[in-house]
Amino acid sequence: MAHLIYSLNMSLNGYCHPEDRVADQSRYEYALEVLLSADAFLLERATYDLLTPYWPDAVSKSDLPKYMQYLALELQSIPKYVVSSQPLRYAWHNTEVICSEGIAQVSQFLNGISGTVVLFDSPALGAALVEAALIDEYHLLVMPFIGTQEKRAFEGVTTRQKLALQDAKKLNKDMALLKYTPEY
Repeated sequence: MAHLIYSLNMSLNGYCHPEDRVADQSRYEYALEVLLSADAFLLERATYDLLTPYWPDAVSKSDLPKYMQYLALELQSIPKYVVSSQPLRYAWHNTEVICSEGIAQVSQFLNGISGTVVLFDSPALGAALVEAALIDEYHLLVMPFIGTQEKRAFEGVTTRQKLALQDAKKLNKDMALLKYTPEY
């Protein structure tokens, strides 16, 4: 079974809105680091739709900083699995759809793949995977905002889960990265 890392950007009060993010070098370098450690990239349809207008074409943009070019190349090459019940609007190299007939299909996918899979953001899918006890590591990027929009982190989770802090560090002057593992 795959080792699943759930990496979630969230405001201090737990909201997961794209506007409540710091998009700086430290965040992109973290994303590259976690993707380089992974064998596959899992995301829900809404997150895929947020990424595809920019990142597939970023590979050919020579005016980007090196850290963004490296991230664009890694995003292009890593196998991407999108949980969706409808066809994708945008094509992105190395992408496959996993039908979203419920968490059982995602669990079956994770059982059939080895190595590390990283799930970026995707709060609805993340909450379902938390509820099903399928997350092996949590990477919470706490952003310097009090959010007011979108879904909250872990919205819909009804099962209490004890976590053990593995690492905590500042990524920049305002953003923290907290790494946890579940205690089963």
